[in-house]
Amino acid sequence: MSDHEPKPVARAAAFYDLDGTLLNGTVVDHYLYYARHDPHLPARVRRVASTLARAPYFVYLDRQDRRRFNQVFYRSYEGLSEDRLAMLGESLFEGVLQKKLYDGVQELLQADRDAGRVQVLLTGALDFVARPVARYLGIETVVASRLEFGRNGLCTGVLRPPVMAGPEKAGWIREFAAAHGIDLGRSVAYADDAADLPMLSMVGRPVAVNPDSQLLATARSHGWPVLHIDAPARTLQGKLARGALGLGADLARAVRDEAELRAPAVRARLGALAGRVVGALERAASEARVAAQDAGKGGKDT
Repeated sequence: MSDHEPKPVARAAAFYDLDGTLLNGTVVDHYLYYARHDPHLPARVRRVASTLARAPYFVYLDRQDRRRFNQVFYRSYEGLSEDRLAMLGESLFEGVLQKKLYDGVQELLQADRDAGRVQVLLTGALDFVARPVARYLGIETVVASRLEFGRNGLCTGVLRPPVMAGPEKAGWIREFAAAHGIDLGRSVAYADDAADLPMLSMVGRPVAVNPDSQLLATARSHGWPVLHIDAPARTLQGKLARGALGLGADLARAVRDEAELRAPAVRARLGALAGRVVGALERAASEARVAAQDAGKGGKDT
């Protein structure tokens, strides 16, 4: 290329978070879907009850360190098979997540497409969950959390690096831009949570979507665009509180129905288990509601 020939113009990109940004959901929702579809009733009860009983701890951990939360929470997948996770990931999208996509998402994506931006879905959700969403939305590049699997095809509960949260997202964007000739100054990123501030800070046009109080304050102080979408119980603690009692009732009915099919001695044990499950879930729901109220006192979105 001679000195007189124009240099090629670097492309811009659009980076999207998933949960709370493109759709109304959380990684907890995704896991509970897998747990509720465990073919073995005792394992189904154990997985759901354990998750909801630890709800206050998960809420606390998520507030402190999203990366650490992901590492701890994804241990819940231990023992689930890779084939089943892939199969249920498709049914999760078709039966649940497609309906939870926010109104206007397709138009937002098309606007970025028309502007010539390279589109990337960058999420801490599992790849099994993210890929069907990206395929439906026409996003070619998907970067998501990946689980480790043993030789037996069962999940070990360990996340393969990099753990897609906070600084890791920012580091990935930097490397992607360098490898693909992306001008980050002309690029845009969308996220809903303060945990994604490193990701938003990497581009010239960060957009806060349904921001939590901390991200909202940061967006306002920096003059970033803010996009508000109606999303009830979007936060982790709100989701846990809203879903706990419903899941408890579903599981209690499943245990009761199973008990009716078995011998009296087993029936008694399963009936007692149903009572313990409902009690644990009621306590989890109550504690999660308190956590949600405490979070609300810390700052309100307007």
